[in-house]
Amino acid sequence: MKKRFALILAAALASSAILSACGGNQASETQDPAQETQTDAGGKSEAGAENTSGPKDEVVTMAIISSWDTLNIYNTSGNYGNAVADHMFERLVTRTHDGEILPRLATSWEMSEDNKTMTFHLADTALWHDGEKVTAKDIVFTCRAMTSELVDNYYRSAFNVLEGTNDDGIAENPESLGVEAEGDYTVKFTFKTEKDPDSVLNAFLSFLYVLPQHILDTGDYASINSSSFWSAPVGCGPFKYVKDTAGESLEMEAFTDYYQGCPDFKTLVVRVVPASNLTAGLLNGDIDVVAMGSIPLSDWETIKNSDQVVAASVEDYSYQYMQFNLSDGNQTFQDPKVRNAIDMAINKQMMVDQLMMGEGQVAVGPMPKYHPYYNENIVANTYDPDKAKAMLEEAGFDFGKEYLMLVPKGNQVREQSALLIQQDLQKIGVKVKIETYDFTTLLQMLREGKEDFGLLGGGSNIDPNESSVIVKPHDPRNYSLLTDPKWFELADEGASKVTKEERKEWYDAYQMALVEDQPYIWLYHQNNLWAYSKRLKEIPIEDFVWFNFESWKWKLAD
Repeated sequence: MKKRFALILAAALASSAILSACGGNQASETQDPAQETQTDAGGKSEAGAENTSGPKDEVVTMAIISSWDTLNIYNTSGNYGNAVADHMFERLVTRTHDGEILPRLATSWEMSEDNKTMTFHLADTALWHDGEKVTAKDIVFTCRAMTSELVDNYYRSAFNVLEGTNDDGIAENPESLGVEAEGDYTVKFTFKTEKDPDSVLNAFLSFLYVLPQHILDTGDYASINSSSFWSAPVGCGPFKYVKDTAGESLEMEAFTDYYQGCPDFKTLVVRVVPASNLTAGLLNGDIDVVAMGSIPLSDWETIKNSDQVVAASVEDYSYQYMQFNLSDGNQTFQDPKVRNAIDMAINKQMMVDQLMMGEGQVAVGPMPKYHPYYNENIVANTYDPDKAKAMLEEAGFDFGKEYLMLVPKGNQVREQSALLIQQDLQKIGVKVKIETYDFTTLLQMLREGKEDFGLLGGGSNIDPNESSVIVKPHDPRNYSLLTDPKWFELADEGASKVTKEERKEWYDAYQMALVEDQPYIWLYHQNNLWAYSKRLKEIPIEDFVWFNFESWKWKLAD
């Protein structure tokens, strides 16, 4: 007997005949829509609403505050790439704000009794934007390509759960990789060790964007990153690529043959808009949806009181942190006493109260207090500048040097928090110089160790292992360049456990070690202040925290 963990896209599959009226996508035989989904699966599905007339000739504009650096979804170095990828490409599953797993390309799945293999059944009506069928072979190709050391894959470590990969997610022999097609619409993943199904769904498959084998498989994985494909990608999501202006905007057109349902409007534009311009854009009609990056708190009352928009303050699982340059060549912050002293000197509650007007909470570690794996026993350092200064003096800290803090442009709260940190550290005699850069430039500077401090954010996953990548030695997301593996090893041990009870024991220890050693300064968890125009309805805005936009469900108000 196999354990059933997933959902049936009954309504969507039953509506496949309807989809043909929208764009001509002929459905093949589907499952019985009356088939019951087990409740422990954590999944549900809603079909795309009937749209027999095709998309309306209207433009919807979605605003984000910073640009994606590439349309190569596996080589983008920030979450803004996911803000465009979700519309053009497909994933097997995604999730709601509360972590409930939803189907995308997968209609159902099951984990084997020994927790070593997981089998996914795919929708059989999905098409690529060029009209070719999406099949299990595309998923096999994607996994083999993205685990090849010939491909520069920013997210490769997520694949290291698969049999045939090393700890970095590299498979030396693609043929031995633990992924295989069982027919056109079934794919099986085999893992190196027993896995908890939720950890697979949350940390791996929800970010497995499927790539088209028939276009990218040239027999040479090394050619994928440099392929002209990324200048005009062909996906299988609800919208297809039209054109883009680097760093400014991306225009997409409704894919009328989208297997989940025809989008309600013809054109979706993702536009980069400075946070300071979001409110004006919403009120004058230039922006329809704010998706990534909060509306400035100074404008929040205006937005909440406007009769033109729907406002939403959404708790999420992200965290903001200050990183240190912990490369082997920089000894300044290697002593945990120094890092803890810096932590004590920063008044984080002031950031929440003044900069966020209470729309957030002080961070004790990477997991907010409402996270299901939060360790209730951890205790944060108390704000105590006198003690902080004494600790630094005791540690022989160099007060004569001016320390450089790098801050990415675009997030006003982050930029303002940098000023507060600068002031707090000045009070204890630590001089800090702030420099701001665009996100792509800043990340490169951090990789080269050109800073002393840097302000960044993370948290794109409810899985407790999400933050481990920033403490994993040699991972491209470890911008502190730390080489001590002890924090990662605790998280990695937790990831290897099958039950929540076992996993939580290790993640409790992981959080405790992070608080004791402070390899990063955990600053705050900020609510997302988002809004959308009342010309739209059926916007799942709380789910945006997981880059789950479901834009094919957005409707133009009557």
